[in-house]
Amino acid sequence: MSLSQKDTHLLLRLGFLPTGWAARRLSELGREAFVEEQLHPERLPEDPEVDRGLEALKLLELHPRELARLEGGEERAYYRLLQRHLLLHSRSRRRLAARLEAFWVNHFYVPAEAAGFWLAHYHRSLGRHALGRFRDLLFVSARHPAMLVYLNADGNVKEHPNENYARELLELHTLGVDGGYSERDVKEAARALTGWTTHPRSEDGYYFNGDEHDDGPKRILGHAFPAGRGIADGLQLLDLAARHPATAGFVARKLAQWFVSDDPPAGLVERLAAVFRRERGRIRPVLRELFGAPEFYAAAGRRLRTPLEILTAAMEATGTVFTDEWRLRDTLNRLGQPYLGWKTPDGYPTHARAWSGTSGLLARWQVALELTQEADGDPDGGWGLLAQLERRTPAAATVGAWVRAAALEVWGHEPAPDRLAALVDYASDGAGADRALTPTLAGRKRAGLFALLLSAPEFQWI
Repeated sequence: MSLSQKDTHLLLRLGFLPTGWAARRLSELGREAFVEEQLHPERLPEDPEVDRGLEALKLLELHPRELARLEGGEERAYYRLLQRHLLLHSRSRRRLAARLEAFWVNHFYVPAEAAGFWLAHYHRSLGRHALGRFRDLLFVSARHPAMLVYLNADGNVKEHPNENYARELLELHTLGVDGGYSERDVKEAARALTGWTTHPRSEDGYYFNGDEHDDGPKRILGHAFPAGRGIADGLQLLDLAARHPATAGFVARKLAQWFVSDDPPAGLVERLAAVFRRERGRIRPVLRELFGAPEFYAAAGRRLRTPLEILTAAMEATGTVFTDEWRLRDTLNRLGQPYLGWKTPDGYPTHARAWSGTSGLLARWQVALELTQEADGDPDGGWGLLAQLERRTPAAATVGAWVRAAALEVWGHEPAPDRLAALVDYASDGAGADRALTPTLAGRKRAGLFALLLSAPEFQWI
């Protein structure tokens, strides 16, 4: 199916490949209606195969206390959360929801090793609000045991205030490092959040200990906090930070970097921030503006996929799935992005310079070879990789048509003449584009052709 350049760009940035169900649905609905459907995933029936896959990951729905009682519960939940990520990002029809959940998980970042048994619960909690209101996301993260423990907020008491969470709240979660807050604001914010801690018998893990709260008067971001209000201090702080004008600009820029480019146009960011402020932090209207913006469609080919994005896109392109946990973990480690393995609270970088080093690019090429050359149709073979590449290969009468069709499905466009010539030369054994594509030739060249397509800059940059 042939899509326009804009349609292809939209699908790629939403996390789809420009083929299959997504291409057909976009052609049927048009861009505006397709985006609207993605903004309301609850109205969109999921792929039955994805539903079956999620059914097998029911362990993720257990309460953290139940996980703690299972042998190896923390590790088992971590691996299933990774499986869920790969499934949703390579096969789900609700791809925008998956991309947004990943965005907020990275924005309100907690490493897997710090979140412990609360990791899956934290992701589910953020995911429920991924397309909702920023204020709700902020409140979820601020009260969640994963965040409280990671940034030492559970030990923030009136006699010894801990500024870790207060600082990251202002710098990383809301206003941004240039958002206009002062060191005094950080100290006063830490006081406002004293007594916010965890409790093993609390259903959601959160507990406010009024005895450890600093009840004195405070002044934060130019606003007075009267004495004697207890938990209301922290609630007012979060509400104030969520509504601050600098927060609108900070979140708008990060969303634009996630979906548009490393350095998004200032005019676009300003418009997104204006929508954010007008809509009081509602995410859907901001995304409507973004996906309808000329600057969004002008940014084709300017965003480098992260290693995790490369892996999920390559899995979708080839149909290859991992059947061995350690093979999967090793693959992500070699790509340089172990799942939730970033150590600091700023989350994994998304800009190209973080991922475009020589070693990273070599790892991408190696993984492309592995997903195509080492995968096997036998579930017990393939070194932990189950292949479905034959089912992903387009039909064609000649090698030239085959190469063009394969590139169209994987890249979203046909190769440039010089690239096409090189690919055809490989696939035809030098016989040229008009060579008949026999089953034997296709079987011999299929894996190599897809490895070349996955390794090319056209697949790395979208």
